[in-house]
Amino acid sequence: MPRTLSNIEIYVNVAKTLGLTTERIESGKRSPLLISDGKKFTLINTKSILHRLGYETINTVFVKSGSFESREVLNDFLATTELQFPVLIKPNHGYDGKNIDIVEDRAQLTKIAHIHFEAKNDFLIQPILTQDEYRILVVNNRVELVHSKANQHIIGDGTSTIAELLAPLGDNKKDIVFMEWQYKKLSLSPESILDVGQRFDCHLAKIPSCTYYKTDNFDPEMERWALALAKDISSPVVGIDIFASGPLSDTASYTIIELNSNPAIYYLPTRCNDHVTGPRIVERILRDYFTITS
Repeated sequence: MPRTLSNIEIYVNVAKTLGLTTERIESGKRSPLLISDGKKFTLINTKSILHRLGYETINTVFVKSGSFESREVLNDFLATTELQFPVLIKPNHGYDGKNIDIVEDRAQLTKIAHIHFEAKNDFLIQPILTQDEYRILVVNNRVELVHSKANQHIIGDGTSTIAELLAPLGDNKKDIVFMEWQYKKLSLSPESILDVGQRFDCHLAKIPSCTYYKTDNFDPEMERWALALAKDISSPVVGIDIFASGPLSDTASYTIIELNSNPAIYYLPTRCNDHVTGPRIVERILRDYFTITS
């Protein structure tokens, strides 16, 4: 099986076929890619809060530990902050569900917040939403891809324990904190035997899935909403991650998780068995930007 290419490698390969030059710019932890034919095209990660534009977004509370003089002042802030439990607490610079805590009441929240306060760590408080999650990719006023995202999980076979089903999975596919919360919520334990077809989620972070996967014939209401959002933020390329409490046709049920001006497409072959769409999308992005018609 050929090695999976990274996002950057796909851009480099497609750029070369179009006669464009590429250059990695070293800048610490992340190295942007510069693509050029005389004018520049750079890949930049973005995240936007859209309340001021009228869009529903994740209700994130940012806690800057250094702005509180004492635990008591922090306690007052937490006591007056409107929250719907359970919530998760994570470092401001965390990712992929790492170093998170799931708390179910204010006493537990205060205890975890004090740990961050003493360590002088900034942190985020977010609700835990169990709604359906989707990625919508817009390129130059056209929706190119919509797919579902799902928690990593195991499926019961009627004879194996949860621990036995989890054993073959790599550590990166299991979140101990999240699984402990699942055990408690579902009244299960590692030794519980799942019924045939019964699902047990084992990681908070959701990954791409092809349960819902479209590259054309999109829902017209979803398409209108996504194109309007891209226009509102003046972004020719944007990956939109959303929760939807209703069907995709009900755009009022959307909650925006985040936006990304450099949305990943490298996973499409492995996660969605699609080897064509990623390079096609990158080619369209570069052709439109550099006005390449040949």
